[in-house]
Amino acid sequence: MRACFNNFSSLLKKQEKIDKPPVIDFRTLVPEDFEDSPCPPSEENNRNSSIFNLSRKKDALPPVVSQVTTLLCEAESKATAKDFGKSVELLEKATTLGSACAAAKLGLVYRGGVSDVNPDYASSAAYYLLALKLIYMIPNEKWDMSLLLEVIAGLSEIFRNKMQKRKDDDIWMSGIRAMRHIESTLQDPNVTKKFKQGDLQRCKAIRIHINYCLAMTAESDQEYTEAIKLYELCKRIGECNFKTANKLVNKSQSKIKELKTKIPKVKPVCVNCDYEPKELSDIWKLLVCSKCQVVAACSRECLTAHLATHVKKS
Repeated sequence: MRACFNNFSSLLKKQEKIDKPPVIDFRTLVPEDFEDSPCPPSEENNRNSSIFNLSRKKDALPPVVSQVTTLLCEAESKATAKDFGKSVELLEKATTLGSACAAAKLGLVYRGGVSDVNPDYASSAAYYLLALKLIYMIPNEKWDMSLLLEVIAGLSEIFRNKMQKRKDDDIWMSGIRAMRHIESTLQDPNVTKKFKQGDLQRCKAIRIHINYCLAMTAESDQEYTEAIKLYELCKRIGECNFKTANKLVNKSQSKIKELKTKIPKVKPVCVNCDYEPKELSDIWKLLVCSKCQVVAACSRECLTAHLATHVKKS
């Protein structure tokens, strides 16, 4: 487990400190997708404290010694007492022992910042990625889908609002690789056939977040056709019981409409010399025939040669 943590040590070093925020309770940082919505009023107290509900997450933890459970309980106690610095220290110790739950909590802490702990999106993403790796090491029939959704939703929020692929490419692509592993598993009907209704809804929300992030990646790389396919997949997965995931389904439609305007409507091959540009920037340099508007040419000379065929036909 320590080896897994060391693999992400280089990512944790890429920290950009942000001005110290006002004192915030952990429980106010829970993203919408971390909980079922809507929530019955009678469950409101449980909803507010569920991020620290150890019994709910115990099945998602790898085999651990009693030391990890003790560390998690102590971290919860310190957070309740507003001693967030000590709570983070205890969570870090539990993470080095292989606790996906502790890594997820650290991702949450660094994503929003609390008291004397500044927001640090690089560290938050790295801890979420470590949590994903630890979860993936567990047999999938023992996955805690609530914990998995917490991690994916948190990572998705960072990708969508806090990071840029070109600037944060190493962390970004590490996240994409991890998400693809999760997506591949959740696509398998043999994995999902035993899910109860609640976990099926969580599975849909997870896959929406993942495919939206994959689409963002393709879009950033100017692979617009691939991006459209992924946004369309978000739509096909459909709405679920999670607000943010549903917003991404609706947003996918507008993204599809936007990207379709960026895809050339003719085959990107010169009609005269068969030159086929590989880069999108070169594809856009092709000259579309004004007569038939179904073919393109790589130069004025090739376009003139093609226009001559229209004259002969007429």
